[in-house]
Amino acid sequence: MIYNRDILHYTTSIEMVLKELRDEKGVSQSRVNIEFEQEYGFSINLGRMESNSNFKMIKLLYICDYFDMSVSDFFKRVSNIKEGEIIKFLKEKEARKQKRSKK
Repeated sequence: MIYNRDILHYTTSIEMVLKELRDEKGVSQSRVNIEFEQEYGFSINLGRMESNSNFKMIKLLYICDYFDMSVSDFFKRVSNIKEGEIIKFLKEKEARKQKRSKK
């Protein structure tokens, strides 16, 4: 049986991996969006994908191609993220959200 906690774990892990891949390549969300349009002929909104990791599998295939990795390697990275890392990431994300709302 799948629990909401499991869903949160995996969706947050996907979000974290997308951000890590971008950081490793040294590109911003907007740069990925531009390069995606040039390379694949359609646009994505990586910022939205990072904050809402419930997207179609076809987009994941293109994302993996863009970052030069297999889907299985992508999910290995997702499964290697520990609960403590997720908790820290979610706390930092909430702090950024609160900071933006105070502006």
